[in-house]
Amino acid sequence: MPINTDTIPKTRRLTLIRLGEQFGSQDTLDQANQTLGAYEKHAPLLRMSGFGAKHAAELAGARDGLVEAGVGREAAKGKKKVTGEAYVKAYNQAATARINARTVLAGVKEDLEASGEAEEAAATVAAALRQTRSAAKKAEPLAQQLALLGDTLKHPVVAPVAADQGGPEALADVQASIPALRKADQEDVGGRGTPVETETLDLLDGIIVQLVRRARRAALAASKRLGNPAMAEAFKLDRLYRSKGGSGAEEEAGEDEDAEEVKG
Repeated sequence: MPINTDTIPKTRRLTLIRLGEQFGSQDTLDQANQTLGAYEKHAPLLRMSGFGAKHAAELAGARDGLVEAGVGREAAKGKKKVTGEAYVKAYNQAATARINARTVLAGVKEDLEASGEAEEAAATVAAALRQTRSAAKKAEPLAQQLALLGDTLKHPVVAPVAADQGGPEALADVQASIPALRKADQEDVGGRGTPVETETLDLLDGIIVQLVRRARRAALAASKRLGNPAMAEAFKLDRLYRSKGGSGAEEEAGEDEDAEEVKG
């Protein structure tokens, strides 16, 4: 039975929608099915680590909501939230350009501070790094982050310092990624449903992501406690991250810091 989303508090609703925006509905549906299948085999053990029948029921309800909305059916492609391959590729390339540009600028900042003669430029770099600390999850905000990093790499004091440590190459990647990302985002809009339909799917996706991550954390803790690594493997999030260019391990580690500590 589909979950009743009308009772979700407004603040949590917005948080879940933002989370769900980052994932395709087909991926969350497949991950929910995989996690629920694993739960059927390991339910008693997971309950002792923070994931019980209540959470499994919520996950099943969100999964059923996606199914009722037509996710997974070819005939419903015009209504469901779709994240095209071209957009995923452009986003991942832009995200990689952001990481590399920030790495170059972090080194430049250290060099400028060490020189003691370019405090203003060092402060400019530091400000850019602060403003781009977290990767934007939507195309236009990410494009704006790249633009800021590009402007910083072109700074008259920064550019010479960065010249022999990847600055020109990082700038070229940033400048190429911005129009490619915006173009892919604009073209991808045609494959999405109405704003109301998309928001509903984003909400269901967010609920699923939060719950499968919770199940994953519980499985990691339980597998460590019981000496059963197969349990952790059963709750892996490979379906959830398959369309995100292989970035699942990094993102999962960021979300599940405590669980990773348990696993180690």
